[in-house]
Amino acid sequence: MQAQKRTLNGHAATPDTPASYYYGEDADMQPPAPEDVVDKLKRIGSVGEAAHRIADLVAREATERKQMIGGVDNFWLMLQDTTDFNPACTSVFIMRDQVTVEKMAQQCTRQAEKFPRYRQKLESVGRLLHGAIFVDDPDFNVMNHIHVRRLPEPAGKKELDALVGEIIAEEWDLSRPLWDTVIVENYRDEDGVCAVVARGHHTLSDGQGFVISQLFMTSYYDDLAQMMDGAADKLHKAKRGRLLPSEYSKSLKSLDPYSTNHPAAPLLHVVLALLFWFTYILQTLVSIVWSTYQAIRMVSTVLFTFWRMEMVTADQPSRRTPHREFSSSKTFSLQDVKLCQQAFSGPRPGYAVAGVPKDQRRNVRSKVGHVTLNDVVCAIMSDVLGNIVASKPEPTTTWGKIRRTANKVLPTPMGFFIPISIRQPGDWSMRNLSTASNVYLKPARTLSSDISIREIHEHIHKCRRELSLFKHSGWPKFCFHLMQLTGQAPILFSLSWFPKSKEHNPLVKAMRRFVMKPVADACLQSFTAILTNIPGPSKKPITMHDVEVAKWTAIPPQAGAGTLGIGIMSYAGGISIGVSADHVPGSEGIARRICEDFERRFELYVSRAKEVLDHQD
Repeated sequence: MQAQKRTLNGHAATPDTPASYYYGEDADMQPPAPEDVVDKLKRIGSVGEAAHRIADLVAREATERKQMIGGVDNFWLMLQDTTDFNPACTSVFIMRDQVTVEKMAQQCTRQAEKFPRYRQKLESVGRLLHGAIFVDDPDFNVMNHIHVRRLPEPAGKKELDALVGEIIAEEWDLSRPLWDTVIVENYRDEDGVCAVVARGHHTLSDGQGFVISQLFMTSYYDDLAQMMDGAADKLHKAKRGRLLPSEYSKSLKSLDPYSTNHPAAPLLHVVLALLFWFTYILQTLVSIVWSTYQAIRMVSTVLFTFWRMEMVTADQPSRRTPHREFSSSKTFSLQDVKLCQQAFSGPRPGYAVAGVPKDQRRNVRSKVGHVTLNDVVCAIMSDVLGNIVASKPEPTTTWGKIRRTANKVLPTPMGFFIPISIRQPGDWSMRNLSTASNVYLKPARTLSSDISIREIHEHIHKCRRELSLFKHSGWPKFCFHLMQLTGQAPILFSLSWFPKSKEHNPLVKAMRRFVMKPVADACLQSFTAILTNIPGPSKKPITMHDVEVAKWTAIPPQAGAGTLGIGIMSYAGGISIGVSADHVPGSEGIARRICEDFERRFELYVSRAKEVLDHQD
């Protein structure tokens, strides 16, 4: 109620009027409020209006919280801010015919409609109590992300590799959508007449998410959708006991007739569901035990080796070079990999096919000690990298000499950082749904071509045991979910405490230089390479923009200085590797050398496998 005016001895009352003037016989009158308080009350409005504004604020905050990127997505941004890490995931497609800018723009537009992150940019990056979010870029134009480049003559593989190295090394502009596609229109070799290089920031997605989004633009999309949706449906039925008994285990095939249109079917479904969940719980409990063992081994190995881990590139005593190099191997037949699997699976060479006629070995698989594609490739790669490190010239720096001396005395395994996908069947989202862990593999005792069949068998199975222990560990998955929480409040992760944007503060600058970066660099250099297996369409070639893809190579980011990014790609009945490395004076061409050495070592393993199988005939 507005205060009424009074006069005292003919004068208007003022704020200096004694209080008794107001609290006399007219007790309902109130002292006049100061003008600034009145203005504030007007701005606040009524209680209902204030409550409505608070409710809107809470709703907006809740909506933004749901849209915030996960902690693993944000981890790549923090790592990029703290170190010289470049989170570039790169794919190289060799095309049978020319790809036009118009067709590429049409397909990329469709891709951005299906996967919104391709048309979005980041906001709220670097806040401590509020995670970053992807928002639609009002200035998005797909043509800003498609570039055309020409190679210098002769425009072959060597020139393309150099260009890919330049693309990998490019810096990121976080104010725009985080991807680019480059059409190399004058590339030519025996496989194709055009190349397409696609690069995306790791914050957009993990490797599997990138592959899914790229396959959306190809002829393989319908098959992929059927496969992913079928896997999701099968898992859903398995949890409810609705699959055929033989789909749970071949030994239960005799129960298949009772699972449909039979009075015992409901009871059988209950039993199968209980069997599924009992097995799941049992595997989880066993995983916890093995996980603890694996974690203790990994941590102890990291502490034992990180300070003396020797890279395949020449030393970089000062600042890390900003330049990168790339190369890829030739394509090997997956049938050659199968020969190695059949020859070296089991407790001894040839065990898997012993007594099986040659014409019946196509789908033979050892029930004990089965060797996978990853086991074979990782065993070969540990040999290749171990041999390159052993052949490096003597170091010239004091620390290099100390490290080399220690490595001659102490065990020196090759460290690999290997991602593990935890993406659920049917999940099409572009997010980081992968965790990872260090795995340490020792090279074979004999790194020359004189290696025996028994040595190869022993070496592959040592790698198989290490990889199996790693794959069944639950701690990396637990760490993934724990890290995801930091997406809501980045302050929970120490990398966010001293951002680059606040380096004008002497304390922040000192902490970044002397604490945060050295610790982060030590972690990023505790292994030799990031190695990932990218499963592509393995049976037949696919088309992109109505043009056949002759070869497809994909690589993960590199980690710290001197580390490698290695991608194993299976495509169209073949397998190849791609390698990215620092371009360092003294080790130029190291990516190409790794690919060539891998080719020779792989062919050696295949020839030994054929000897084993021929001996069984």
